[in-house]
Amino acid sequence: MKVLLVRHAQSHNNIVQARVHTKITAGVSSEQQAQHEWLSMRQDDPGLSPAGAAQLKLLQKHAMKLPRKSGCSRYKIVTSPMRRACQTAKALVEVLACSGVDVQSELCEVGGVYSTQADANGQFQKVRGNAMLSSQISQEFGFNTGSLPASGPWDGGMGFECIREALSRAERVASWMKLANMHQEMGTEGMLVIVSHADFLALLLATLTSASSAGAHLNPDFDVSAHGVSSHGVSEAQLGQSLGQKEIESVYKRFRISLACTTLLDISVDGQVRVVWMNKKSHLSAGGCVIS
Repeated sequence: MKVLLVRHAQSHNNIVQARVHTKITAGVSSEQQAQHEWLSMRQDDPGLSPAGAAQLKLLQKHAMKLPRKSGCSRYKIVTSPMRRACQTAKALVEVLACSGVDVQSELCEVGGVYSTQADANGQFQKVRGNAMLSSQISQEFGFNTGSLPASGPWDGGMGFECIREALSRAERVASWMKLANMHQEMGTEGMLVIVSHADFLALLLATLTSASSAGAHLNPDFDVSAHGVSSHGVSEAQLGQSLGQKEIESVYKRFRISLACTTLLDISVDGQVRVVWMNKKSHLSAGGCVIS
């Protein structure tokens, strides 16, 4: 069974994170200052940026070549309920032969949807965020939200998610992908397309391939490999020093998928996973987009 992992295109938060990383690596901001900027400027559930919209057009061209490159003629798209992922999935359904898009809360980004509030000492607390309602996702995107709560926000007002919970989600999704009935549904001509996020896809890939999830405890907001931040021109030694880490190599870096890029897997009936391609980005470079 072929499985295409797709990371959403650039959002507002990716822009903020890139700016924060630039300041850290340049020594302009301390990690504490950077975290203050990140938590004060980020949005709970951001949509795509203008650059993200441009990336989508190139991602669509890439997707249109999938039948020839993969041999698949049918596609089942499943997406995270976060806005940036839904916008990305909507662009894919326009060019792939599929009947619709299913929304699965298990595919959301590590941490979930959360807001931040500063206390009297200027320290930020992570609190419940403003997730879209299930009905809103259905009306705005036309997706199947049958697996989400019938009323209220899709996350049930869960708030911030810890890494342990995210790792458990990755294990559940990996098990679901390897189910026999999933193979039967997709057959040899079908492809499962999963639209999700950098950190969760990294945890999922580590789980699927039985690789180490070392480094999952590191704050992914400050892992230079995560969230669409390019390390071009900065050595790992410099990054490690600026981030206060002896090693920055983590699961988020080893299995990173860039914005609007893809990884193709082939999963056998007995659950063996083969990586056909990892973090394919040629469609962005050919279109003149900055890859991050």
